[in-house]
Amino acid sequence: MTQSLLERLTPTNRVLKRAQYEAFAFSLYDGDVLVRNESHLNPADHEYRVTVVDGIPTTCECPADNRFDGPCKHRTAIAIRPTILDVATQMQLVADGGVTTETTPLESKDDTRYFPSSVIS
Repeated sequence: MTQSLLERLTPTNRVLKRAQYEAFAFSLYDGDVLVRNESHLNPADHEYRVTVVDGIPTTCECPADNRFDGPCKHRTAIAIRPTILDVATQMQLVADGGVTTETTPLESKDDTRYFPSSVIS
């Protein structure tokens, strides 16, 4: 049985609730995610970089991530938003020169009609 990302991170109920209801803004930064808490009076003082490795938010620069067991609310906020996580992972692939493949097959097209016969032969 495969564990979900939240089961792997095991946030506390308090952290999970805060990750759900606080007003977070996300931006991509060098393959990582900057998480800004817009709930604060001065959001710029509450912006932290979360490192994503293999689709998992592994570390955060916030004090709570180092101080307490389990993930902080910033890591959890990313984990419960799969679109943010997917975009960060895709950005890492592009930045690393990786290649993604289409999951649906592309139709084969005969492009010979665009070239003069002398080029093809």
